[in-house]
Amino acid sequence: MPHCTERKQSMDTGLACLVTVARLYGLPADPQQLRHSHSESGKTFDERTIILAGKELGLKIRALNSHWKRLHKTPLPAIAQHRDGRWFIIAGFKDDRVLIQDPLESKPLALPGEILGKSWEGRLILATRRARVDDPDGRFDFGWFIPAILKYRRLLGEVLLASLFVQLFALVTPLFFQVVVDKVLVHKGLTTLHVLAIGLLGISLFEVVLGGLRSYLFSHTTNRVDVALGAKLFRHLLALPIVYFEARRVGDSVARVRELENIRNFLTGSALTLVVDLVFTFVFFAVMYYYSPRLTLVVLGAIPFYLLLSVWITPIMRKRLNEKFNRGAENQAFLVESITGVETLKSMAVEPQMQRRWEEQLAGYVGASFRSANLGNIAGQTAGFINKVSVVLILWIGATLVMQGRLSVGQLIAFNMLSARISGPILRLVQLWQEFQQAGISVRRLGDILNTPTEPGYNPGRAALPALRGEVCFNGVSFRYRPDRAEVLRNIDLKIEVGEVIGIVGRSGSGKSTLTKLIQRLHVPGSGRVLIDGIDLALVEPAWLRRQVGVVLQESFLFNRTIRDNIALANPGSAMEQIVRASQLAGAHEFILELAEGYDTLVGERGATLSGGQRQRIALARTLLTNPRILILDEAT
Repeated sequence: MPHCTERKQSMDTGLACLVTVARLYGLPADPQQLRHSHSESGKTFDERTIILAGKELGLKIRALNSHWKRLHKTPLPAIAQHRDGRWFIIAGFKDDRVLIQDPLESKPLALPGEILGKSWEGRLILATRRARVDDPDGRFDFGWFIPAILKYRRLLGEVLLASLFVQLFALVTPLFFQVVVDKVLVHKGLTTLHVLAIGLLGISLFEVVLGGLRSYLFSHTTNRVDVALGAKLFRHLLALPIVYFEARRVGDSVARVRELENIRNFLTGSALTLVVDLVFTFVFFAVMYYYSPRLTLVVLGAIPFYLLLSVWITPIMRKRLNEKFNRGAENQAFLVESITGVETLKSMAVEPQMQRRWEEQLAGYVGASFRSANLGNIAGQTAGFINKVSVVLILWIGATLVMQGRLSVGQLIAFNMLSARISGPILRLVQLWQEFQQAGISVRRLGDILNTPTEPGYNPGRAALPALRGEVCFNGVSFRYRPDRAEVLRNIDLKIEVGEVIGIVGRSGSGKSTLTKLIQRLHVPGSGRVLIDGIDLALVEPAWLRRQVGVVLQESFLFNRTIRDNIALANPGSAMEQIVRASQLAGAHEFILELAEGYDTLVGERGATLSGGQRQRIALARTLLTNPRILILDEAT
């Protein structure tokens, strides 16, 4: 498999193979967009990246280990990896010869299978067009978890099977006790006792092992669902329009994201296994009815009281949990705001005032948390009391039946053990119902994020637009930030030619920054159109536009990384020479070299270790590194 070393070093063969396979299945694929969305720190596409990007394009894709002798049974084409790390396409296999398309070669190659086996490590990525694409606009509620959980139905089937055996063992144990009391003790059968004891030990061991296995499998499955939800949440959050964040405090959004923890606790708890246990209680009821219909009615008589307890507690619990969340979100927002503005607080010496307000809000949150916890405690204790009354009645009536000769002592003990197996899941159900209410509130809070429409995202089916030339045109543009506020811009007409440099001046609040936000499509005008090169920005993909528009904002935001990483934020794979050149153009190179660590200096959160002017120059260097077609300097000084 000959190849050109220079081309090999410059070409991302994994990306090239993925694009070729996608187009083969009729799926449009833009290499530049895929690289922007999935390439990490300038690295080439690896196996994981190819799979993630393939799924985004609409491919059903997976990786496996294979051998050239098994290629006649493998659906082709497939993407394979050379031993030196580059990727190529296996297009066909016939008569022990393999047809290969190497991105580094101008035409396909036909190689003997044995020759391929020496250069191919056996890793293969299979891909085919997905029949159905998930609906990205589906609402997020509890229904979202159904397909997410069914995706792991094989693992869940193993959980259900383990639950079945656990319950069967639980059914056998009371029968052992009945035999020991009624048969072994009466007839003094020591040998039988030994056999039963050993059998009971074996069953107990299997019950413990299966119970642990069930918990492991269930946690493993729910953790996968948790990862999928967490990834979906952050991806959706970053895709929301800027107006979403302008209308909410940072703390409110953070508090909603933290609700993911409540859903995680609910999922990784015993919700599903408890449902299985409750279903199996019908078998226990049948066995108990066989022992004594009268005592079974006592157990059944307790169930309406549990239901009444749930009906009474649910609306109150929901109200108190809502209050707890609202106060917690208020605290979160206040804390984030205070820490962010701590320099202002200290410069104005208002720490005591903020401390008093924090203590007031904290007291409100603790009070709301205590009230919800106390209500849960009352519900739990009430359910426990109902259970204790049921146990007393079983012993009372059961002992009477024993004395009347209608029930043996062993049967009474076995019945009591079976009733405990029923009351346990019912008591857990009361607790689970409270957790379900908490999870329901968390789902609604997350729904505020996940059900908010995002900006137009990457659509593989949309034709790729050409690179911008830079002509900007405003046609009758009017805009207001909120419907109840005055217009910031009214009937604006403006045209900026390619290569033209203009300055816009005006008083504060006159709409200068608003113009720049409209050019970036951070906002859409209420009326009129904004066009670049004659293309209406309301119809384009925002990421495509913003990659070609460079902006230095009034307040330059730097991340807690090195200076080099901040400058190369949009192009992580940039060479050091390019970073230095951009810094020189921005006038930042000199002061960077004066720092102890130079370009490897950590700037701190928001660039706290640098002065305002230094942050501004690094932000300018970051923008210049992308070589934008349109450059916007907001409040340039």
